[in-house]
Amino acid sequence: MNAIDQQKRKDAIKGLINIAILEGFVLVAVIAVYFYTNSATLLIGGVLGSTLLFGPLFLRWARAHGAAVMPKPNSKPKSSGDADG
Repeated sequence: MNAIDQQKRKDAIKGLINIAILEGFVLVAVIAVYFYTNSATLLIGGVLGSTLLFGPLFLRWARAHGAAVMPKPNSKPKSSGDADG
């Protein structure tokens, strides 16, 4: 893997982690509101709302960066048990 591919992969993973952290903060806020109000409706609405908000972000990330994190079709990781490596 060359340096350009490594940088693309690093940027893609960094973007995915940022989206996941942001979604985690939103879900923590939803749970805090649930504990404060004890309303299951707000909990379900918050989870559905975060899904509707972050689902398209994950899909957009997958379209933009999915190829950078997928392994190359002609490359395979070497293991210690390979006869040729």
